[in-house]
Amino acid sequence: MKKLGGMIGQFIAACIGIVIFGAIPSLFFTVGTEEGPLAMFFKTVKSILYSLVHYDELTIMMRGTEYKLYPLILEGALYSLTLILGALILAYITSILLTIGTMQFPKWLREKINFFILFLESLPDILVVLVLQLVIVVLYKKTDILLMKVVTVGDSQAFLLPIICLALLPTIQLYRITVHLFEEELFKDYVLLGRAKGLHHTFLLVVHVFRNTAISLFFNLKNTIWFMLSTLVVVELLFGIFGITYYLTTYMAPEVFTFILLFLFVPIFIFYHIVKMVIERTIKGGETVA
Repeated sequence: MKKLGGMIGQFIAACIGIVIFGAIPSLFFTVGTEEGPLAMFFKTVKSILYSLVHYDELTIMMRGTEYKLYPLILEGALYSLTLILGALILAYITSILLTIGTMQFPKWLREKINFFILFLESLPDILVVLVLQLVIVVLYKKTDILLMKVVTVGDSQAFLLPIICLALLPTIQLYRITVHLFEEELFKDYVLLGRAKGLHHTFLLVVHVFRNTAISLFFNLKNTIWFMLSTLVVVELLFGIFGITYYLTTYMAPEVFTFILLFLFVPIFIFYHIVKMVIERTIKGGETVA
């Protein structure tokens, strides 16, 4: 119950923060009005809260036609969340597999790989997306084989390539972090005990080292999600995706902006805490070697 209460408290605090964030611009747009900045701010907060309760009344203008924001936003939000979830899963699985493979190499080679990873991390996300799109187009021109869709047009939606683009740089970051965590674990007593018992190096990595680094790796989930959200803007723009960031960057009315932020925040918050509960229930036993 204590954990549930803390989670509910975090959720309420985050929602209040989003509402305040959505209303902050009103402090700077009081020119031509008789109200002061604070009065305008609280008026905007009141308007935002009213619109969240009566969300079915929120409307936006698209190509001269007025549409209700909900359920119009639903399809774009599901598209964006699918890309984020797919990219998260891909990034974590790939980084762990790469780490287990890398840990088979001698230390001097791992140091060389780490130096190369630092270089890849410095690449801008827009360059990565453009290069991947260009590679797919060039291969298609040379072989007449379209490996993946490079743009979303109408009902023909691109999924695989946007997910790869979204996951690439987070995979590199997680890979570097995971290698560091694994290397720290290798010097602990339970690993030395496992080696003394004759357990295979790969078995120790997969069964014991991975289990004991899972919590530390999970703590990077928030940073990974925030990084993906910033990259999502670029990915959706370059792939012509009408996802949630399209609405977020196009319609800046405080009520609409706040509603869209909450629409993005709530499922990510729920997903984060579900994963946290699963890990806490699964990762047990501490640093032991059976």
